[in-house]
Amino acid sequence: MNRIVLFLYNLLFFPLLLVLLPGYLLRMVRRGGYKEKAGQRFGRFNSETLERIGTGRLWVHASSVGEVGIALKFIAKYRSLHPQSRFLLSVTTSTGLAIAQEQASEFLEVIANPVDFPLLTGALVRRFHPASLLFVEADLWPNRVDAACKLGIPVILINARLSERSARRFRHARAFTAPFFNYLNSILITEPEDRERWLTLGVRPELLQLTGNIKYDTTLPQHASPLTLPAELGWDRHDPLFLAASTHGGEEAEIARAYQLARQKIPSLRLVIAPRHVERCTAIAETLQAQGLSFTLRSQAPSPAEVLLLDTTGELSRLYPLASVSFVGKSLFCSVNHGGQNMIEPLQAGTPVLIGPHTSNFEPLATRLCEAGAALRVTDAATIASSLLTLIDNPSLRSSALLSASKVLTPHQGAAERTCLATDDILA
Repeated sequence: MNRIVLFLYNLLFFPLLLVLLPGYLLRMVRRGGYKEKAGQRFGRFNSETLERIGTGRLWVHASSVGEVGIALKFIAKYRSLHPQSRFLLSVTTSTGLAIAQEQASEFLEVIANPVDFPLLTGALVRRFHPASLLFVEADLWPNRVDAACKLGIPVILINARLSERSARRFRHARAFTAPFFNYLNSILITEPEDRERWLTLGVRPELLQLTGNIKYDTTLPQHASPLTLPAELGWDRHDPLFLAASTHGGEEAEIARAYQLARQKIPSLRLVIAPRHVERCTAIAETLQAQGLSFTLRSQAPSPAEVLLLDTTGELSRLYPLASVSFVGKSLFCSVNHGGQNMIEPLQAGTPVLIGPHTSNFEPLATRLCEAGAALRVTDAATIASSLLTLIDNPSLRSSALLSASKVLTPHQGAAERTCLATDDILA
């Protein structure tokens, strides 16, 4: 790897870590689970864990919940092709770690992502000596890449994500970023349009391979059964259900207003809010109270309510099949964060989708879905309510949206297997 690039990275990494660490720790405390495997974040592993990990595993790294889902799909498919394969999955966030830990097994060891200090990282890579190092989407760690390459360990970026905004940022530092990206053995991209973006960063063309997006690959079986809503809520199973999924700060108030507008036409309409970060539930509860809506928490004994607030982890995917319409958050003008969340999962589960204008994390797919009529753009409470009523009143329109979504997503079918085969090519 370019020594100057790595030197500058390490020169800036420690002071930047000190600046960001208080906020990171506060976030971890709020979300819970921060003590889980805390020592591993600083390279401390007990002898039992080290013995269990051994050497020769495929080391897959995922940052958060979305990347963990992609990693687990890849691991499941690779394991089906190579039954003797073993994996080490490192995860950065506590929520993602908890979800990954549920899938831990004899062949899958889950660890908290170690901080990327040069000496610590080098020692871990030498100790684990993985067969390959695979990063999911965008969360690359330079010292880990460098340590692997020194040992001749292949490094692959799978399901590589590069938004136009990120590409512009990298172009400004192309002299530093191009040598780093070119140090990888392969970059497996998800969309044809992404190829040109990577090339403008100075990446060698032979490193780029189109495999499709694993996130949208439905070839793997879905085992989760739909969630059963408690009868104590007072809801009838025939009541139309509006699900606001992965919402961020500022969006819940707009959703609540939209719900009240829509309920003037459909009094039996029910609302479930599933925030992206469950630690915000107290603030959301205050928002609902201020708008005169009764609510109950999923984690508590249910009681009759107009709104169910999902304050548990890992149940959102089981709610999608129950929803008549889903809104996917981090996408409205009023949101404190922009970029969008995964609008594909609800479509795959059979529920039409509303999304806001800010979906850069899922472009160009989000725009394709809207152009095909598979998803509807909304901007505020009035447009949310109007689109919600239109979809609920027109079953044929809902069916048409889901059919269009299927056509848009078809090119991504088999993405997990193509990624596995590309990985095999590199390992060979």
